[in-house]
Amino acid sequence: MKIVGGKWSNWSGSVVCRPREIVAPRDEVDLAAAIRKAEGRVRFPGTGYSFTPLNATNGTLIDLSAFVGLKGCDPGREVAVIAGATPLWGLGSLLHPLGYALKNMCDIDRQTLGGAVATGTHGTGITLGSISADVASFRLLLASGQVLHCSPDENAEIFAAGRTAMGMLGVMTEIDMKVRPFYKLVEKHFVHPIDELFHQLDGLVSTNRHFEFFWFPYSDVAVCKSLNETEAPAPTRHSARTLRARGERRTPDEFIFAGVNELLRYMPALTSPAHKLFSAFMPGMERVRWSSELFPSARTVRCNEMEYAVPYAKSTDALREVVEMIRKKRINTAFPIEFRTVAADDIWLSPFSGRESGTISVRQYYKVDARPLFESCEAIFRAYEGRPHWGKMHTRATGELSRLYPKYEEFRALRRRLDPKGKFLNDYLEAMFD
Repeated sequence: MKIVGGKWSNWSGSVVCRPREIVAPRDEVDLAAAIRKAEGRVRFPGTGYSFTPLNATNGTLIDLSAFVGLKGCDPGREVAVIAGATPLWGLGSLLHPLGYALKNMCDIDRQTLGGAVATGTHGTGITLGSISADVASFRLLLASGQVLHCSPDENAEIFAAGRTAMGMLGVMTEIDMKVRPFYKLVEKHFVHPIDELFHQLDGLVSTNRHFEFFWFPYSDVAVCKSLNETEAPAPTRHSARTLRARGERRTPDEFIFAGVNELLRYMPALTSPAHKLFSAFMPGMERVRWSSELFPSARTVRCNEMEYAVPYAKSTDALREVVEMIRKKRINTAFPIEFRTVAADDIWLSPFSGRESGTISVRQYYKVDARPLFESCEAIFRAYEGRPHWGKMHTRATGELSRLYPKYEEFRALRRRLDPKGKFLNDYLEAMFD
């Protein structure tokens, strides 16, 4: 956790709070005692990579850094037991020596596993679900101190709701993840004119294990990225220490990108030329790596982000409207819009519950007011039945959420039953889910 002068802040600096108390339990017994003892509300951030006030509190903030590591593996079921606060950048080094890897990963590895599961974080692939969808079961410590094992066969209702619950039901101390034999991926980049890309999109999505693209709004081409399994040789696998450092250390390209973001704050007329330049130079060389190394990308230029999942069949229409709006209003942003796909799942509050989705991510440099961009984008996403990523900025309220999620009221009832005093809420969550 990032604590400076008694204040906690998230990665982008958009959320800051001063908790009354910060507790670092050593094990489940300590954790249960800390939660029971805490006066007022309790939150337990991972690395703070969410852009929303999910963990802002003036009560007790719990540091889960002791809850890390691989706790077991069942090769017969292809399930690995992983402590909830284990960082994603460390998972490859834990699973690879056993011959396994996650089925999919998100494109950032700074989060903890528990944080990624709690917010429905995802990668890309129309046949692949979010990280939450690959949870086989989990241990959940309730506000009362009781520990439950939740799976499709045991506490099944809590399992259905708890895989994307933003920490409102309890603390996931251990998460049993579905895994598969480890594998290598080949990464390719290519540029497509937008009209050509949209015409070919269904084919690109269906013929690649992973496909995504980045569209700088003032450019007429998109930078496409595919990942597919390969038997080609790969370099020696990086250590966990190297992967951790990779996400903290800026490359020359990242320094240039940060500099352009600063420049565009004062010279917005350069936005369009910058987008055309980025589109020409962003594609990289083809490379082969082990999956856990290739899924994540280093993102060291701070920003704030909004992401919505819309029904896949409507996703390109929504994206076109977003770009047309940015151009019409002449909104200044250096970041591209990212498009990915995610398979449907059955998790109560998942953005992908019951429907395969296209996800559209918009970002704004952290020193720039994001409201003009995000408010205009959100109005479009609303018109396309968009569901927000729970870790990214949005303004959806109770009435809207009840229409978007068929199990919304059931979730609220379950939350009240498991945590009747609202210990795991904060003001932000209470406004949506109490």
